[in-house]
Amino acid sequence: MGRKRDNVLSEEKRNIIGQLIELYDIKTAADIQEALKDLLGGTIQSMLEAELDELNIPPRQCTKTGRIEHRFR
Repeated sequence: MGRKRDNVLSEEKRNIIGQLIELYDIKTAADIQEALKDLLGGTIQSMLEAELDELNIPPRQCTKTGRIEHRFR
């Protein structure tokens, strides 16, 4: 059986959440989604680029039309 999850937030976590709500002016679920994209997007991008580098896949290049092209080494 899995461990029982405690749904009580610590004071520190409540403060962080409050700061994020204020900083991103969160009022809707869509606002939360945009805040998460902003917060995690750069991290995820860096992780993916590191993985591609490790697999020896060339970095991507965005064209003027917004399409992604790969440069082969």
